[in-house]
Parts: sequence; C-alpha cells; structure tokens
Amino acid sequence: MSNRVVCREASHAGSWYSASGSQLNAQLEDWLSKAQSTIRPARAIIAPHKDEFSIVPVLVGALSESKEQEYGKLLSKYLADPTNLFIISSDFCHWGQRFRYTYYDESQGEIYRSIEHLDKMGMGIIEQLDPMSFTNYLKKYRNTICGRHPIGVLLNAVAELRKSGLEMNFSFLNYAQSSECRNWQDSSVSYAAGALIVH
Repeated sequence: MSNRVVCREASHAGSWYSASGSQLNAQLEDWLSKAQSTIRPARAIIAPHKDEFSIVPVLVGALSESKEQEYGKLLSKYLADPTNLFIISSDFCHWGQRFRYTYYDESQGEIYRSIEHLDKMGMGIIEQLDPMSFTNYLKKYRNTICGRHPIGVLLNAVAELRKSGLEMNFSFLNYAQSSECRNWQDSSVSYAAGALIVH
C-alpha cells in the first residue's frame, strides 16, 4: 500500500460553491463548531464535500446493501471508540438536466421546495438511524445523494453497535441549496450537515 497522498482537482470549484479554499474552510469550521456544541462530543458527522483533506480518508464507492452491512460491521468497533471521529462527506440532491435528475412533486409548490421536501425526507430517515429505511428511500426516489453509500455504511455501523445496547442519536444541524430551482433549465445541489452523538 502506497503512502502517497493523491489530491484531485476540484472540478466544480467556483461554479456553485466558492473556489476559495479559505472560504470553504471557514464554512466547514463553522459547521464543525456547531456539531461540537451538542451535549456530548460528536462521534460522526455528515457534511458537504471539502476538496482538501488533512485526514486519512476511507474511500467508499458504489456498494451493494450487503457490502454496506459488511463494512458497517467491520467499522463499528472504530465508531465505538470515543477517540475516533468519522466524517462522512456528502452533498444531497443534485437536481437538474445536467445531473440527469429532475424529480418534481408538484404538490410541494416550486421545484426548490420539492427538492427540499425530498431531501428532508431522507434526512429524517437518516436521523432514525435505520439503514433499511434509507435503502428503501433511495430505491423509491433515486435521490442523487452522492454519499449514499458511506451514509449506508455509517447507518449499518450504528445498527451493529445498537445490538450491544449502545445509545445514539443523529441530528441534522443545517440545510441549504446552491440555488432555488424554479424551472427545468435550473440546477442546484443541496447541502446538509449533521452529527451523531453516542450517549
């Protein structure tokens, strides 16, 4: 295994989020500070992408449900260790023709409100810490949550730890969209940040 660090170029920097590394860092620090203000220290967080990492990442690609369960079980002992912090990097809905995803529930009003409703449905399921419900949500709505597999691994790790009686809860702290889509030519990416607390 190589010790070489590979950095990829931020292909979308400056398009719907700032190209400034210092501005992105300030946003992430703000979100992390909110996660630290919870009753207990956060054990895991879900946050939007940051293109520069000073940590050793565990990269999770496309996984089957059984692999999400397998890796969740494998990583659960590390999640149980209070000296570890898991950072799950994920945006939420990528909406628009350029993303080939245009789900729209007209009963929610404007397109951006439909996107928010869709995202908050998924966020509510994540807060329930139920990996099967999250999988079913993704199958039904096909929401383009780019970190769906790492989130699935985290939810399965939590499920494994709950078997031993460990109490946990997850809360989302912030939600935003890059733009408010109002017509079919618009596009946006949703962002959410949350924290897992172990009691």
